[in-house]
Amino acid sequence: MQMIRRLIISALLMLSCMAASSQGLKLFSPEIRSASSYQHQVVMDFIERYFTELKNQRQTSAEIKMADDKVYFREGKPSDLYLVNDTMPFSISMQENRYYEVKWMRQNSTFITLVFPAQYDLLLGLNQQKAQEQFRNAVLAAPENEGSAIIPCDLQKQDDGIYVAKTDKFELESLNNAVYFNKVQNSFQPVFDKEYLDYSAANLFHGLIANANYRMYVEQSVYGLKTIEYTIPFNKWLDYCAQQKLKVFFTVEEQREDGILALVVAKSVELGFTHMLSVVIPDKFVSNKNTVLKARITPYIPQHNVKNLYKQQTTKSKKKVWQ
Repeated sequence: MQMIRRLIISALLMLSCMAASSQGLKLFSPEIRSASSYQHQVVMDFIERYFTELKNQRQTSAEIKMADDKVYFREGKPSDLYLVNDTMPFSISMQENRYYEVKWMRQNSTFITLVFPAQYDLLLGLNQQKAQEQFRNAVLAAPENEGSAIIPCDLQKQDDGIYVAKTDKFELESLNNAVYFNKVQNSFQPVFDKEYLDYSAANLFHGLIANANYRMYVEQSVYGLKTIEYTIPFNKWLDYCAQQKLKVFFTVEEQREDGILALVVAKSVELGFTHMLSVVIPDKFVSNKNTVLKARITPYIPQHNVKNLYKQQTTKSKKKVWQ
């Protein structure tokens, strides 16, 4: 009887795997997805899509593709994914800010360990051309950020009386994530004052200023040395940065008669891309919310190209004349 029971269970598992194979992988329940961050939802979509597509390839081709994409199983194998159900304990973690490790547990031991790079083109299933073409829609589709500005706990008082918090930089000390505060009585408020346009602009791009109802005119680079133009609400850019958990670095490159020329670097550690913006911020932006910010954006720069493009950007930026 036990032998018959095992044969029946084995047959049912095989039928289940065949059904799953024909319909595509479904490893994560809607409840798990809704409780997960946007980045983890992208990872879930990637695993299901990638191995569903891989199932339709010959084994040799699939192995070559996985090697090219640097997708590896430290434990288990691709066919084991069809034995996974959404009640199995699993974890998604980023290692060394470079790659993801996804684990499934079965009977209190590791069943599958899958690793793959944190690269937007792999995770999103889009090459750079497609990603750049969809960038505007991705910004406009970002959900409204309902979080409130957080006052850092490590504020340091500067010689000018302004309090600053800074934890990271990009390439240069001046290109950093510093935010600035005034101390009013016993509370701190983000600096937004025409006397401190550089501090105010930094706070604006770090999402500390409420009701930032500006418009942003964009000249965006797309694949093939082309440029497209459009206008978006500046708040949608801030919503997008919050959704993507972008690390924003800001510096003023030039004080001009018509305002500030700033360089903004927005980096996604989780999805492995960087956006670079050169922005003209008119000096009346503090007092006039109808001000139009003018930005030249190069989106979806692969991490290994960022430093070179940054050097090119900083070399050329002071030569640019905006109309």
